[in-house]
Amino acid sequence: MREVLVIGGGVAGLQAAVFTAKAGLDTLVLSGDEPLVCSTDKIQNLVTRERIAGDEIIDTGRERVQSLGGDIRDTTVTDLTREDTPGPFTATTANAETHIAESVIVATADEFDFLEPLRDELEFVSGRDGEFTMERHIETDEANQATDNVFVAGLANTWEYQTSVAIGDGAKAAVNLISDRRDEAYIDHDW
Repeated sequence: MREVLVIGGGVAGLQAAVFTAKAGLDTLVLSGDEPLVCSTDKIQNLVTRERIAGDEIIDTGRERVQSLGGDIRDTTVTDLTREDTPGPFTATTANAETHIAESVIVATADEFDFLEPLRDELEFVSGRDGEFTMERHIETDEANQATDNVFVAGLANTWEYQTSVAIGDGAKAAVNLISDRRDEAYIDHDW
């Protein structure tokens, strides 16, 4: 059993996984389709670089997660279930693998059909109209928590289609998950 399962290998999911893996939590990222950020080669809204390609962010993020002990599998989650609240979760993938985890961070910009088994626990809100928005998002509290042991980040949680927003939202979800697990505020500024 994993401690944390991150569903989505884009910038929000990878940033969340960096925090959870660095905090020593056994972390698995399940990454389906190519992340949306890979469609651009000139992201200019980050304070650390004048310009960076989306695929470079993803490659660097994957390397960072793995260097901290996290695991990444390239597969799509088709079903997320749990027998009882508050956990554990079983994720079934397109290639018929199953993964069990105590907590989940949903950080996917895909449809949410895989969450159907949790429909009684989750609420959705309508998204904003626009070219780069989703039809709906998962309702969360101020800590990015949707229900017991389910945190949400990136476009699954918000309409803001910006790389820096998704990175920050992934970090926020992970920090709040870690804080919740430890029952104290989690702060990570250095090694």
